[in-house]
Amino acid sequence: MKVCIPVKENKGLDSTAYSHFGTAPFFLIYDSEKEEMKVIQNGDLHHQHGMCQPLKAIGGENIDAVLVGGIGAGAISKLNSQGIKVFKVEN
Repeated sequence: MKVCIPVKENKGLDSTAYSHFGTAPFFLIYDSEKEEMKVIQNGDLHHQHGMCQPLKAIGGENIDAVLVGGIGAGAISKLNSQGIKVFKVEN
């Protein structure tokens, strides 16, 4: 399973989780089967409020789930339509 977590900085597994999906500077993507991770820049960081393009944000990465503290309904809908589950977590 590939899990995406919005993060504040590119520090690998030492990165700090970021509270909102659309404005996160980076995304940590962890592949639990391969036990590999990478950090990518948010490809949609400078969008207008409410206009998040989550698939652009994650740069076309093939992921299964997103763990996030905050995310808009539109972004959830767009991710879910591609089979990506969104789990809201508390920071």
